[in-house]
Amino acid sequence: MTTHGTPTLMETLKAAVSGRHARIEALPFVTALTRGDLPLESYVAQLRAMAVIHASLDQELGLLEPGQLVVRLPERPSRLAHLRRDLSGLDGLFLPDLRSASAQARALGELIRRCRGGHPADLLGILYVLEGTTLGNQVHLPDVLRTFGAMTEDTAHYYQGYGAETGRHWLAFQAAMNEAPLAPGDRDRVVDTALAAFDHLEALVAALHPVREDDRGFTATALNPEAGDHPVPQDPRILEAALRASARCEAAFPYLGERFKARGQGFARSDAAWLATLMDLPASLVFSQVDWLGRILGNRGIPRLCLERQLVDLHEAIGEAWPEGREAARVLRDAAGQLRAERLRLLPEPEWNRLEQRFDQALEGDLADRFRGTGGLILSAVCDQACGIERAVLSLQPWLTAPARFPPGWVAAVEGLFAQARAIAAG
Repeated sequence: MTTHGTPTLMETLKAAVSGRHARIEALPFVTALTRGDLPLESYVAQLRAMAVIHASLDQELGLLEPGQLVVRLPERPSRLAHLRRDLSGLDGLFLPDLRSASAQARALGELIRRCRGGHPADLLGILYVLEGTTLGNQVHLPDVLRTFGAMTEDTAHYYQGYGAETGRHWLAFQAAMNEAPLAPGDRDRVVDTALAAFDHLEALVAALHPVREDDRGFTATALNPEAGDHPVPQDPRILEAALRASARCEAAFPYLGERFKARGQGFARSDAAWLATLMDLPASLVFSQVDWLGRILGNRGIPRLCLERQLVDLHEAIGEAWPEGREAARVLRDAAGQLRAERLRLLPEPEWNRLEQRFDQALEGDLADRFRGTGGLILSAVCDQACGIERAVLSLQPWLTAPARFPPGWVAAVEGLFAQARAIAAG
């Protein structure tokens, strides 16, 4: 509501972006969706691009210090969670991405990062644009369901917004924005940021339809909205093999899913795809790249045993999907062999097996299944630290021994295994 003749922030933003909003609604993507003849690959590419943007927003909002945003946002469901859910239902189609749209999504993600790092209040402009899509999406939800039918029956959560609560969430957001105590000049910056965000969105939507043949290709962000722009296989068989290998590795170590949730699954997928691209490189370069990734993961609570298993699974999955490529992928298995040799040099296989079996036998009930394979991860972390990965143990042990998460018996077994492994590795 306008106060004493001065437009509110929301009124100012609405007036500023109205022209850009109208231009987007007139783009071929929107008109084709309204007519009911939009290609499915354009719809999927939009979901992927918006997932990249919302992943950037969630990440940067999580890095803000208290009070930096100058507004307390109302609680609302995660738009990224909606997008992840939709995309997981479309994964099996292995549709290529649209590179131009993906590039615009990354550019908007970079704008979000610059706002947070430079002038956090500018994020209000981004929030206005992205929250506003919940209203526009609901208008086009019937078009999505009519165009794609049963295929989108359980993959249109992003377009559903907050469902029946969308209006209430928008009013709460509007009130919070209008009450934001902006400093002099901040309002103009917020408006400028909203306009810049709309410019990226307009270019993104323009790239979605009609589809240019030379714009198609598989991207890392199609697998994981937080992956950035790194190489992934362009052969669908190899890409599918990488995702299958990633799923096998996660199944072998349920700890990964328990701790890192959907975000960790995304990075596991994009990492596996990147690893698959290494098989065309000389062995020495493959080994150095695997060593680099192993040290990053080891310092983040993912012992190198996971990477070793991932490489073995990847070699097998590529051979299943592309038998003639099995020999080319052998270098991945050889890299796994190097990791294995490093850990067994510190904890010989008989000792490793004895400690792991004793740990497994000490577990009972639900934890034994929910965290199967954890004994090997503990042993791996000790070996990783002995190999120079400084935070290998510190990034794992506190999580596995948190009293709020685990019962005393589990904590004692974990601490005991760490102590025994350290003693053997040090000797």
